[in-house]
Amino acid sequence: MFYRLASISSLVLASAFALNQAAIAQSADVPFNGTVPSEATFNAPAPGTAEPTISSSSGGIPTKFESQTPATMGVQTSTPATISVSPPRFVSGPSADPSGTTHIGFLKFGSTNLRSDVGGGSATLPAGNTNLEVGLLIERPVAFTPGIYTYVVTLTIAP
Repeated sequence: MFYRLASISSLVLASAFALNQAAIAQSADVPFNGTVPSEATFNAPAPGTAEPTISSSSGGIPTKFESQTPATMGVQTSTPATISVSPPRFVSGPSADPSGTTHIGFLKFGSTNLRSDVGGGSATLPAGNTNLEVGLLIERPVAFTPGIYTYVVTLTIAP
C-alpha cells in the first residue's frame, strides 16, 4: 500500500511539474518594419557640343545654337520612375538671351524621344540601367554675339 501511495504521489507531482512547465513556456511574434527607398542615380555626364547655325531668314548671321553631339550619361533606378527634361538655361556668354528666345531641351533613351516644349517633357523611365542622350536648341530673335556660351539642361527623376 505504501508503494501504491508513493507511485500516485510521484505521478501527481510529475503532472503538477509538467503543468507548471507548460504554463511557463510561451512564445511571441516580434514584428520588424523597414523601408527600401526608391533610388535613382545619375552617372557623370559626358558633355555634348553645340554650335551656332544660320537660318535662311537671318541674313547670314547665327540666330540658332543647337547641339551637334548630344551629351550622354547613364542613370540607374531601382523602380520605374518619371524622368523629365527642362528647357535649357543660360549660364554664361557674351550676351544674355533676349526676350522672345526659344529654349528647347531634348532627351532620348531607348525608343523614347522627349522635348521640353511638348507634353511637359516627361516619360516613364524603366527600372535598371538606362543610357541617356541630352540635346538643346536655342533660337534667338536676334543674332548671337561672338564668344563662348554655356547652357544647362536639367533632368529630373521622380519615383
